[in-house]
Amino acid sequence: MNTNRSACQGEGDVRSTPLQRRDFIKATGLAVGALWAGRLPVMAGPFSQDDLAGHLVPVDKKFSRQWLDALTCRGEAEVFSGEQLRYIGMPVGGIGCGQLYLGGDGRLWHWDIFKSNYHREKHEMRMDAMTMGGHYTKPVSMGEVYSDQNGAKVQQGFAIRAKSDDRVLERSLDQIGFPEVTFRGEYPVGRVSYEDSAFPAKVQLEAFSPFIPLNAKDSALPATVMRFTVTNRTERNCQIELAGWLQNAVCPYLADTSLGRRVNRLGASASRSSILSTIDGGDAIAAEHGYGSSALTVLQGEGVRIRSAVTLKRPETIFSELEIGTEESAAKPLDQALVGGLGAYFELEPGASKVVTFLVSWYFPRHQKYDRSPDLFTGRHYGPWFHSAGEVADYVVEKAESLIDGTLLWNKTWYDSTLPHWLLDRSMISLGCVATQTFHWFDNDRPWAWEGVDCCEGSCTHVFHYAQGLSRIFPELERKGREIVDYGIAFNEESAGVGYRGDARGLVADDGQAGTILRVYREHQMSADGAFLKRIWPKVKRSIAYLMAKDPDADGILTEPQAHTLDATWTGKIAWISSMYLAALAAGEAMARELGDEGFAESCRGILDRGYKSIVDELFDGEYFIHKPDESAPAHLNTNRGCHIDQLLGQSWIHQVGLGRVVPKKETVSALESLWKYNFAPDAGAYAIRHREIEQAFRWYAMEGEAGLLMTTWPKGGAKEAIPGDKLRPAKNPELWTGPGGYFNECMNGFEYQVAGHMVSEGEADGSLVEKGLAIMKAVHDRYGAAKRNPYNEIECSDHYIRSMASYGVFLAACGFAYHGPEGRIGFAPKVHPEDFRAPFTAAEGWGTFSQRISAGSMRASLRIRWGSLSLNTISLKPIGFRPRQVEVTYRGQALAAGVSWGEDRTVVRLGERLKLETGMSVTVKLS
Repeated sequence: MNTNRSACQGEGDVRSTPLQRRDFIKATGLAVGALWAGRLPVMAGPFSQDDLAGHLVPVDKKFSRQWLDALTCRGEAEVFSGEQLRYIGMPVGGIGCGQLYLGGDGRLWHWDIFKSNYHREKHEMRMDAMTMGGHYTKPVSMGEVYSDQNGAKVQQGFAIRAKSDDRVLERSLDQIGFPEVTFRGEYPVGRVSYEDSAFPAKVQLEAFSPFIPLNAKDSALPATVMRFTVTNRTERNCQIELAGWLQNAVCPYLADTSLGRRVNRLGASASRSSILSTIDGGDAIAAEHGYGSSALTVLQGEGVRIRSAVTLKRPETIFSELEIGTEESAAKPLDQALVGGLGAYFELEPGASKVVTFLVSWYFPRHQKYDRSPDLFTGRHYGPWFHSAGEVADYVVEKAESLIDGTLLWNKTWYDSTLPHWLLDRSMISLGCVATQTFHWFDNDRPWAWEGVDCCEGSCTHVFHYAQGLSRIFPELERKGREIVDYGIAFNEESAGVGYRGDARGLVADDGQAGTILRVYREHQMSADGAFLKRIWPKVKRSIAYLMAKDPDADGILTEPQAHTLDATWTGKIAWISSMYLAALAAGEAMARELGDEGFAESCRGILDRGYKSIVDELFDGEYFIHKPDESAPAHLNTNRGCHIDQLLGQSWIHQVGLGRVVPKKETVSALESLWKYNFAPDAGAYAIRHREIEQAFRWYAMEGEAGLLMTTWPKGGAKEAIPGDKLRPAKNPELWTGPGGYFNECMNGFEYQVAGHMVSEGEADGSLVEKGLAIMKAVHDRYGAAKRNPYNEIECSDHYIRSMASYGVFLAACGFAYHGPEGRIGFAPKVHPEDFRAPFTAAEGWGTFSQRISAGSMRASLRIRWGSLSLNTISLKPIGFRPRQVEVTYRGQALAAGVSWGEDRTVVRLGERLKLETGMSVTVKLS
């Protein structure tokens, strides 16, 4: 193990000693030029025609040393400014509460909180439409129209006035008032800094909706916290006023003055001052989009100026208007804007700071003007919790300490890590999709999701099973998904198939069926006890038998036609779907044994053992795993001899739940190396343009000059056989979608993440396979650079795509994390600098920080609980360079009895009795 870390030193790096990077691929030459006008570091190249001869993907990726070193170095946090702020839109609403963005200069935009759509926009299959992934090539700037059916324009903002001596300065808190404003996104918290040498105060904004892992309810509030810290930069006392305004946008799509009027009313208590926005009218208005209320609140009752209506000729005039005096209520007809404003005033001594917290809250509990089906869109989850935006504000004010402090504590815990900033950023960013119009939580407690915003309904099993983040951060919601949906309304009692779009009458996707079984086991692991699994096991068992029936030879290889996530049904023997079948059998065996169903466990094990051999004998070509179409069936889409991104999806999944192997290690590593060799393209966009043998149009998820892992390539021929017919795609990619075959030429984040996580899981710590996995993830991260598009909107078929939550699986793999709540097992085997490692973790009932240090002949590891609790029987670790002979466990300053055993890959410390760690407690293990 190398301990020389010179390549990782740098400002912002938490490490105090140097580090040497292992070379896993020879870095030669310099790239043609910095990508995208120099805003990203040079990545790879240059490449000659010889490099691309025969396959279009270079074997030698020719990475620059700078880019390689950045993969595992802690590095500096990304801070955006100037033109980089243009596209930034970080979701800052609660789970399932619509979609509201924080812009790069601190303004709120894309107010899509008033309604939800039942269908995608009308686009006639145009490739640039939002629900075809069009916002990748044509990203939306702050203030632009998002789509024809999403969002509304709302006037909102903040301004600051500073008086020092005889000088009075007023600025809007945005890029106009502070041109050098900067943005740092740490989802769920966005930080905006306003500073100017000519202005006496600096302002730091922290914006977020309460987000506390394992507490879904308090993370699903229709509210956005705007927490300002104002600091006096001068040597004199400074009088400050911080003011905000918000338009009454209730029923924002109405302008008919005969229907009623919008009304603002003031409310105050000792701890808050609010403007409550409502609408007055008859029953007709009550049925309209966006009927409900909103509120702007400051979390203090004194030192406040407030008016129910301000004119805002320009932002800074709010101060003079607030000085006029309080206006208790105001009303305007529906064709006129009604804007209310309030401000907090205070004095700061030299160098002093003060925190002022504002809150934007809303209450629009209906998705649409009508409810199409009692089983589908009913109302939003928060409908029964409150009756108005004022009540939402009261709830947040009452629980401000736990909601605000809890969110900031999680943010601090997440970034208290030795892992690279970019990896921590990208692992968490994808969780933001649950705070957009992609994800919904109904008032009947059912979670429901599009695949991406307004696109492809029904919590699709063959997409959602890739997502690893939600289950680890809010496992309650995933358990609801399994129990209420998959094994509830989507479960076909006759066939035991799980309808892949949340409907028992619908098609069963075989990969989704297997993925759902695996998710049940994962959700069980993220539970405190076995009650959840016991409740649904009879149906889960039947769903496993459903897949067994598609394997009549019981050899572990599915042979019946198989529907799957590439929007098609393929025939023959498909490595990736059979690997998912084997993984589902492994999960079935584990669950059956826990519940004492030994007979079924043995049935799973028998097929699994045969499949472990069959998948290699039948589908491994010596380098990677392939698809053998049924030659007796009509020609259909297939990957035949191609190198397909998901060929080992089942083994990838197995690592997420710690069940060992369903595909042999040797062949697995060979296949992963082949994906790197044949599918990772430093210029994936150029590949897609040049590879015309795939005749159908592809969607742009990697532009020319951007790197990515391609869905399928054919280094040994067969591309023309993949799509029935014998045509070439036009040199120019068609502007209309022509069919799912075009997916083969694409790069899609969620698929790339699962391969990246798999490589990290299979690789040795700091080894070449780990580095290749991180390179795949970093390529995605670079594609979403702020200079090019919104870093917080990962796109596949539409915005904020669910599958991208697979990114969290890379984080788990980097930690070597293993957990089983009911059995009290937790474990870590870090893959990135294990000699000095620290990272957050979540468990069934609590979360905290794990750390370890390894030196010659000894290892010290610690678990500290920051929130909730953790119940433990065993802790598994991976010493490097020595075999432990002694173990010491310390808890609350006392030694605990413990034993040690050695597994194939880890050392297991068994505690003498089950331990319950509460908030603030820690346990330390020393191996020597």
